[in-house]
Amino acid sequence: MIVLGVITARGGSKGLPGKNLLPLGGVPLIGWTIRAARESKELTATYVSTDDPAIAEAAKTLGAEVPFLRPAALAQDDSSIFEVLKHAVAEFTARTGQKPDVVVLLQPTTPLRTAAHIDGTIRLITKGGGDSAETVTLDATHPYHRFVMKGDKLEPMFPENARVSRRQEASPAYRPNGGVYAARAEVLETRGKLAGDDLRGFVMDFESSVDIDGPWDYALAQAIVDKKGLSGR
Repeated sequence: MIVLGVITARGGSKGLPGKNLLPLGGVPLIGWTIRAARESKELTATYVSTDDPAIAEAAKTLGAEVPFLRPAALAQDDSSIFEVLKHAVAEFTARTGQKPDVVVLLQPTTPLRTAAHIDGTIRLITKGGGDSAETVTLDATHPYHRFVMKGDKLEPMFPENARVSRRQEASPAYRPNGGVYAARAEVLETRGKLAGDDLRGFVMDFESSVDIDGPWDYALAQAIVDKKGLSGR
C-alpha cells in the first residue's frame, strides 16, 4: 500500500504565536514530527504542508520533503484540514503519478508521538482491516462525571450513569490526542473526513499525548522532555 503522511504546519497561530518553530529539546517543535515520520517503517512518503517560507526552510533543513507551499486560501483560521489533505494528495499524485491508498495526518503540536505510534496506527488499517484509525489516550476525567450547566444548576451529562460514583467502576473512556489520524484515501475523498465506519484506536500514554495549543501546553511538553531527558535531535 502507498501511505502518504502529511505534516500540517501553517504559519499563523493565535494561541501560541510561531509555535511550529519554537525550540523543544534542541530542535524546532516541527522537528520532532519530522523525525518520527522519517523513522516510520509504514509511511511511503511524507510531505510538509505549510504556507510559511520560514517553516518550509526549517523543515527542509531537518530532512523533510517540502515540494510546495500551501495556497493562502488553505492557510486561514477557518481553513478545512480535509481540503489541506486533499491538496497534498493531489500534489503527490501530480509528482509521482500514484494515488495513495492511505492518508495520514501528523500535526507538529503533538511532538512526543513516535514512529512506533505512527506505524501502530497505520497497521490498524493496512493489517487490521479498518478504514480509519487515530491515536487516543485514557481520559483522566471520565465523561460519566461531567456536567452541563443550565443557568447556575449543574446537571449530569449522562444522568443514566450518574450512579457510577468512582472512575474505577466505569468502563475506561478514551479521548483523541491529536497524535495520528489515518484513513483510506476513499474515506477522505468521499466523506471529507478521516473517520470512516470502521474507526480503530491506538492507545498512547499520557506523556506522549501532550498536545500543544497554548503556553501551558508548551510548558508541560518542556517539563516532560526535561524530566525524561529526551532530545529532538
